[in-house]
Amino acid sequence: MANQRDFDLALSTKWFAKEPPAFPLPSMKALGPCTSTYGWTWEQDFSDTTKTLICAVLWTDTKAMTKVRVTWKRSDPLGTVKAEQKHYPAPPPPSEENLDKAHKLYGENIAAWAEDTIGTTVGDGECWTLIQRALMDIADTYRQYGKEPPLLSQGRTHGHPILNITAPSVASNTGLLELADVRRGDILELKSAHFHIITEEEPKKVPGQWGKWQKGAGEKNIRLSHHTAIVVGVEGDAVKVVEQNGSVTGGVGMERYDLGDTGMKRGEVGVYRVVGETMGGGGLNVEWDDE
Repeated sequence: MANQRDFDLALSTKWFAKEPPAFPLPSMKALGPCTSTYGWTWEQDFSDTTKTLICAVLWTDTKAMTKVRVTWKRSDPLGTVKAEQKHYPAPPPPSEENLDKAHKLYGENIAAWAEDTIGTTVGDGECWTLIQRALMDIADTYRQYGKEPPLLSQGRTHGHPILNITAPSVASNTGLLELADVRRGDILELKSAHFHIITEEEPKKVPGQWGKWQKGAGEKNIRLSHHTAIVVGVEGDAVKVVEQNGSVTGGVGMERYDLGDTGMKRGEVGVYRVVGETMGGGGLNVEWDDE
């Protein structure tokens, strides 16, 4: 997005006058996954109403952002419309030192917040809502104490990506969690994932053999098209997570996903480190700087 040229805003379609506005435009969506927001203002005089619309689109992979400001009179939108654009380049990737600082600032609070919700239903019960509410609550608390709040999730991007795993893979996935330094409070994003999980069961008496017990074992297959969870522990190639609408339908529970060669059979996993607003480029907003 460096040196981004102005977009063709297709003002003749009057997308800006619709409620809600038809934004982002197709030419913006073509650049990759994105999220957007907008805000209205209007001024009334004796003869007419002047409306102002500010829209912002943020590309979640890079965190580059474009803002568009459109003004027009309600009596004649096409004849009076004016528009301008501003482009904000992607922020530089954080250093390992800054990623470590971000974890110390946010990681444990995110994990603890998630653990406190186990056995409840957060918001509408969807997996993404758990992360959204966690970051919003923590951001509000940090602002109250004059600390930099965490960057809120932008679509399915939750800060800075630190690891991506695909299965099946030509190379081994063993040891990647340690190599990427995945920690408590990081965010797990799953896509088209299939896990085969071996579970331990309570020991059972061996039929017909007095005094003998055998350790039971079970197995389960978990398939997730799109799923988001919060890491609360790392055990070798496995992560312990707090999740919503996963193994516990519609509620918050815990699960363990083996991301190594034996547990993850298919799909894609991304791990994100939550960072501060300034490190993440400020996030999506409709503030307009006239300078």
